[in-house]
Amino acid sequence: MWLIALSACGSLGLQSIQLGESTEGRITISPAGAVSFGQVVEDGEPEDETLTLSVSGDSVRVVDIWIDGRSGAFSLLSDPPVPRTIEPGEEMELRVRFQPGANGNYTAEFLVETGGGTIVSRELKGEGCSDRDRDGRCD
Repeated sequence: MWLIALSACGSLGLQSIQLGESTEGRITISPAGAVSFGQVVEDGEPEDETLTLSVSGDSVRVVDIWIDGRSGAFSLLSDPPVPRTIEPGEEMELRVRFQPGANGNYTAEFLVETGGGTIVSRELKGEGCSDRDRDGRCD
């Protein structure tokens, strides 16, 4: 990420911001790729998964974590402890729940925003299904 040099003249004189490279590290979300919750019985027992944030390079200040999806089938199990600085080698674990209210395929995005303005995401997906014979499994 690059900072842009700006300068302006005004009543206070010439002011500038120096051009340079951001020192924010790189944040990653594990597991890699889309997180699949599989088939879950509608209005039955939810399925939970753990997503892990890790940092390489310099430290990263995490300012927001949220799930973007219209169905409401995916949720964070607790309020994320943000803002928070994650140091290289340190990890932050977050539990995500999938609890569908009806049959069908569901998707959402798990999003993390850093103090440097970077947003990293991971796709969440799962399928809601019926349990017609009431044995706790999809039929």
